[in-house]
Amino acid sequence: MTSLLLASLLGGCASYEDYMSAGTEDNFVADDNIFRVDPNDYPVFAVEQDKEAPLASVMPPLGNGAQRPPLKKSYRWEITHVVKGRYLIGSQDYDVVICMKESSLAPKRIRSKDCDPSNPKAKGGEYFERIYINPNGHAYGWESIKNQKRWFFREKLTGFKLDNTGDWSGQPWFECIERCDKLANMTNYFDDTGTGFKARYPIIYKRFIEYAEKNPIKPRE
Repeated sequence: MTSLLLASLLGGCASYEDYMSAGTEDNFVADDNIFRVDPNDYPVFAVEQDKEAPLASVMPPLGNGAQRPPLKKSYRWEITHVVKGRYLIGSQDYDVVICMKESSLAPKRIRSKDCDPSNPKAKGGEYFERIYINPNGHAYGWESIKNQKRWFFREKLTGFKLDNTGDWSGQPWFECIERCDKLANMTNYFDDTGTGFKARYPIIYKRFIEYAEKNPIKPRE
């Protein structure tokens, strides 16, 4: 399915339905532009206190995970995408920190001036780190969005994959600080605030519910 989707993309004929039907709820390939929203239609969040960010891509025994910069209370996080009923927040300040980190690791490919948001020619880093969040401020995973200025052709597509492999306990971390009347716009969201079966295996859980609805248990006679 993914190969067919990529082929149709290159031909310029992929529809919104093509994206939505590709892969699963948590793992699919798409152009992030179809999920972009106007941040002004949604609230602004901030962490209640400075805290270490959860690790990403924790896959023992293959790897202990990738570090992310700390989450600072001064950062302002806005809704940037609504992905299949889930909300992603991003922070310009955090984007700059990530970009500078990438620049220090690959200065020939990413220059420090590319990280300056006041520079109209700045390209930014290769990825934008986003966080999944619910209206109550509960964050529950990472998403790495490709910066399309840095990629070409089919490589522009983001491989969406909710990454909650790190420690996301002790929620909620975020609180609404601006445009809080816009919280009412955050509807149709996934309830991923738990730590049980539904949160860890949403696809299987959804299929179980669908099966149970179609095959109700008959009362004993």
